[in-house]
Amino acid sequence: MKESAINEFLYKLAGIKTVYKHIIFWILVYMLYVTSSSSQFDNSQVLYTTYLIHVSLEIILGYSILYIIIPRFKKHQKLSKFILMSIVLLFIINAMYVTARIFYLEPSSPACYESFLSQNGHLSYLERLFYPKSILSSMPLHYLQPLLFLVALTFYDKQLKMTTMNEQKKTNELSALKHQLNPHFLFNTLNNLYMLTVAKSDRAPKVIEHLSNILDYLLYGYDDKFVELSKETKMIEDYLALEQVRYEGRVDISFENKVVNPVKIAPLILLTFIENAFKHGVSQELELATVDILIESDEKNIIFKISNSKPKNDISASKKKNIGLKNVKKQLDLLYNDNYSLEINDQNENFIVNLSLKKH
Repeated sequence: MKESAINEFLYKLAGIKTVYKHIIFWILVYMLYVTSSSSQFDNSQVLYTTYLIHVSLEIILGYSILYIIIPRFKKHQKLSKFILMSIVLLFIINAMYVTARIFYLEPSSPACYESFLSQNGHLSYLERLFYPKSILSSMPLHYLQPLLFLVALTFYDKQLKMTTMNEQKKTNELSALKHQLNPHFLFNTLNNLYMLTVAKSDRAPKVIEHLSNILDYLLYGYDDKFVELSKETKMIEDYLALEQVRYEGRVDISFENKVVNPVKIAPLILLTFIENAFKHGVSQELELATVDILIESDEKNIIFKISNSKPKNDISASKKKNIGLKNVKKQLDLLYNDNYSLEINDQNENFIVNLSLKKH
């Protein structure tokens, strides 16, 4: 539930349009300047206008580097061109700033710029533009500070969208993979139930109960990526009971559940292997088939073992098995990444699967 809540928060945050995030960012920058420098100005109007000019120039500088200069550098990979364009841009921003200072800021609030004017007030407009000391004095270094935060914000936004897209992709892939579970099981179970009903067998109510439990679990039993293993084993028991009815004396089923402590597992993973065993091991066998299942756990892992006998008339089952195994491997990769090990041993008479999953 905690992981689900985090994912939901990521989806909502990623859903906020980028333009709104940037607007909020620049409003915060503006408010920070105004509140931290209010004592330096004669009146509030000059204060608000001064930092409106500052932030406007920072916006021009930031987005020009972020969306014009950096993309061109990535495309052409020419460092000299990148440096040259950055210098030209800084010169243009400085020219705009010097113009604003000479014709508005300094006349509006002479007390704020008294120290600077006492040393550089005699310089002409062109001298103010090209005089190095004047440039360093008139163009504050904090003009470049918001650019760093802006780059971080843009990078975070892209990463957040990628994370959200990957999570959504995983969810869609898992949904598609789960819908690939064997549909013949339901058809065969309903067909068996029909035959039992016609024969007025006492086993019909039990078949309905087992089938009802399975359908209830598949439809409503799990919402998260991981569920209690006890729910999975109960569903497996219902599944095995239905398969025992279906094949009657043609299959010998052994199921050992040695897990005692509560532990979580990805839903339907184990069922896929069990379905595979019946589909390719039992259904093709004309004599007695065997299916042996063991579920246990140690301190770190859930251990699942299943072995089924191979039919003597096994002609094309290997290709069908590969399709089912590819399905379950995709699910394991999506849900467990590298936190699992899967060993498949295709022997002459038996098909054996050993699966180890890291506990959640």
